[in-house]
Amino acid sequence: AAHGLASSDIDRYLGLIEERVRRDQTGSQWAFDSLAKMGNRSSTSERYRALTAAMLENQLSDRPVHEWEHATLPLEQTDRESYRTLGQYMTTDLFTVQPEDIVDLAASLMEWEHVRHVPVEDNQGFLVGLISHRDLLRMLARGARGEAQPIAVRSIMHADPVTATADTTTVEALSLMRKHKVGCLPIVKDGKLVGIVTEHDFANIAAGLLDRWLREE
Repeated sequence: AAHGLASSDIDRYLGLIEERVRRDQTGSQWAFDSLAKMGNRSSTSERYRALTAAMLENQLSDRPVHEWEHATLPLEQTDRESYRTLGQYMTTDLFTVQPEDIVDLAASLMEWEHVRHVPVEDNQGFLVGLISHRDLLRMLARGARGEAQPIAVRSIMHADPVTATADTTTVEALSLMRKHKVGCLPIVKDGKLVGIVTEHDFANIAAGLLDRWLREE
């Protein structure tokens, strides 16, 4: 037998391949079809969580992939588990500036990317400050924008912003934001910026949950 395989094993593997082709179900196709059948009845994180759980269950059953039943959503969605910690939904595609950059760059980033907060990093990626749209408004209110010399981000940023970690719970985060009256929380790990959560994120989550709740009545 080739490569140490008995002829019966070879026949079995060939049979499995033929059955996969006949049913048109590879592992990738199974995943695509499962997600398609789930539709948009839940959040992306919930759909992928259900997909991963079904994949693990099928693998442990030692059944060939063409016999796998498609992944399905649980009968009762656990939104609580999807939004328990900030790391589950924080934004990681970040736009940042450095302390020596001019304020005009931060203002342009806010306009281009439709954000209201821009973290400030040093050359090593450590969070050193935060600049918000309110900081820009204060600068304009006192007429600093008309100064001859360009204004550096360092001069108007908050040098010691309130931060959180990916493991911070949503309840703790909301409490922090209310206590310190801030509209966002930079997420750090060992002092380095890894994400951000804003009041806009919470508004979107609340809107989605409210919409689902009202539609289920």
